[in-house]
Amino acid sequence: MYFPFDGDGQQAPLGADGITARAAHAALQELATLGRETTRGQDLTQDLPDTEKLNKVLDLRALWQPERKRPPSGIPRQTEYWDGKAVQARHRLTQAVEQHLHEVANISGKPVTVLGADGCLNERTSAFRTCVAQDQPVVSVSDSGCLRRWLSTNDSSATSLSIITFIPGRPLYAAVVTAGTALLSDCSGSWRLTLADGWQAMTGEPLVADPDPNYIVLPRALEHLAPGLRKHYEEPIFSRDTSSAIAQAVLGGAVPVAVHFTEHVLNSAIFPVAVGHGMAVRVDSGKLIEKPWDASRHLYKALTGEIPFGDEHVIARDMWAIKRATRVLARERNLAARTHPLDAPFDTAYEEDLFGFDFDDLDDEDS
Repeated sequence: MYFPFDGDGQQAPLGADGITARAAHAALQELATLGRETTRGQDLTQDLPDTEKLNKVLDLRALWQPERKRPPSGIPRQTEYWDGKAVQARHRLTQAVEQHLHEVANISGKPVTVLGADGCLNERTSAFRTCVAQDQPVVSVSDSGCLRRWLSTNDSSATSLSIITFIPGRPLYAAVVTAGTALLSDCSGSWRLTLADGWQAMTGEPLVADPDPNYIVLPRALEHLAPGLRKHYEEPIFSRDTSSAIAQAVLGGAVPVAVHFTEHVLNSAIFPVAVGHGMAVRVDSGKLIEKPWDASRHLYKALTGEIPFGDEHVIARDMWAIKRATRVLARERNLAARTHPLDAPFDTAYEEDLFGFDFDDLDDEDS
């Protein structure tokens, strides 16, 4: 496969872009393998991952040990099986990235630490900050959404991987990997990867030129606002994992705006990736970010603890789409908070909010 980044990892070391590209490619391949195994079973011609080799050895040892207490047959044991399968998938994804990166050299001359399989998000964030403080290259592979749901339903919007790379002396590089696509971005360019088509350089613009104003991507937690939101957006999309929905519907489709609940900074590679693909982002503090280097700097400060990352980001094609979505959400949240029917406003002229335009602003310009 054509590799459009400087260096090969052998004779010429890779930079942050090449390391992130290798990590994203490895994760995308492993997701494809996990999907095939779920529907068709394991390929007996392929070598087992190290974690499964260990499990086989432990199973043999267990033959001479008292059987561990397991849930009863039926739904409890099936639940245990799928929970275990999701945990195993998380370890396999991290291990696949780790194996690929340990085979190549990077410009720092130091081995890359890969975080993702062990510890909670706060523990991994602390480990990431320690690596940054020590000028140690580090890659975080963090899944958001629900891996189990993806494995069970094959719903491509159920989960995604956020990959964030720190190489000393270089800006942060980020990638979002879904079941079918990997999107990369840094201060100098953006890329799209599919296993069928390979690497494609992006122009810094959405794939679909004309936005469809009937749609907005929202977190599932806002689904209670659906009746009011449909007055402004006929088909709101409520997603369990907004990162995968944004990657597919906003960056790869015609949806003009999305609201991203960050969950955690390690799960928010979609933020700089979206900016690199031509989007504007209104961060939780109200600041508007439109340049990739500003997005990289903001993410770096949040990762190192210099600033809070916030809980909600609005990602859109332009400032008017951001303004419209922000106004609509503020209005519907305010209405939902009212407990008495007489508290509802009688003035409904604001319901469509003129797609973000304000005639008062135009009057000010004319005067």
